Amino acid sequence: MSMSNKLLKIQDLELSFKMYEGISYVLKKISLELDRGEKVALVGESGSGKSVTTKLILGLLNQKNVSKKGRIIFNNKDILNLSQSEFKKIRGNNISIIFQDPIAALNPVFKIKDQFYEVNLNGGKISKKDSFLKACEALQKVSIRDPERVLESYPFQLSGGLAQRVVITMAMINKPELLLADEPSTALDVTVQNQALDLMNELTEATNTAVLLITHNMGVVRKFAEKVYVIYRGVIVEEGTKNQLFNNPGHPYTKALLESIPKLSGDGLPKHNENPPDYALIKKYTH
Repeated sequence: MSMSNKLLKIQDLELSFKMYEGISYVLKKISLELDRGEKVALVGESGSGKSVTTKLILGLLNQKNVSKKGRIIFNNKDILNLSQSEFKKIRGNNISIIFQDPIAALNPVFKIKDQFYEVNLNGGKISKKDSFLKACEALQKVSIRDPERVLESYPFQLSGGLAQRVVITMAMINKPELLLADEPSTALDVTVQNQALDLMNELTEATNTAVLLITHNMGVVRKFAEKVYVIYRGVIVEEGTKNQLFNNPGHPYTKALLESIPKLSGDGLPKHNENPPDYALIKKYTH
């Protein structure tokens, strides 16, 4: 594909924190890229560096103890060290994010209609009445039958599944070019999780929005992603298409992640892996 089709390109990205005990290196020369409309997964366990990558893309790590190197090229522009005022123009407009816990992602002291209003303002000046109507229409499109009641509610008055539909709709209302989905269904049960992924897929397909899915769940990757990057201790250890990684994983850590997918035995109970992954081998292979 031509370079003009590249929406996001991360090159040799490094991140470290100055701690009282010394320097903690979190990301070590990671590189990945997304084409427009492409669905890519960044997979790894907790603490591997997935979520801080999304925070760097959004310009949310600007503390004095943070050191950043490399490049994050979005729409042919390096955004790694943009000012906060420049990032504000991008966040919620060109780049949106869906967080892990939908209830926690919503502000508990504001009604849903007020939170839609703040998001709608990213797309340009709008009256509260027009924002309400725009949000109503958007919620109806995702099969919410009583959008007025939802918009007049506080987050704690919504179920987890309904809150996730609201959060996804809010993230997509300005038709962003890139959606960052940070463990978007972890806090939900399996049925609601599948519904949330289906909705995310439907909305991003309609707007040709690229998705960077941050997850540890290989079952979610199998359902949603086209291309996969595997991250372990701040290093990209493997990349490839979904079929390549599922059918022929090359790195021991990728194999361990695939082994972690629950399998049902004949009696309907989860079948435990009889040959647990060799983490000593993973460490040796990675370092």
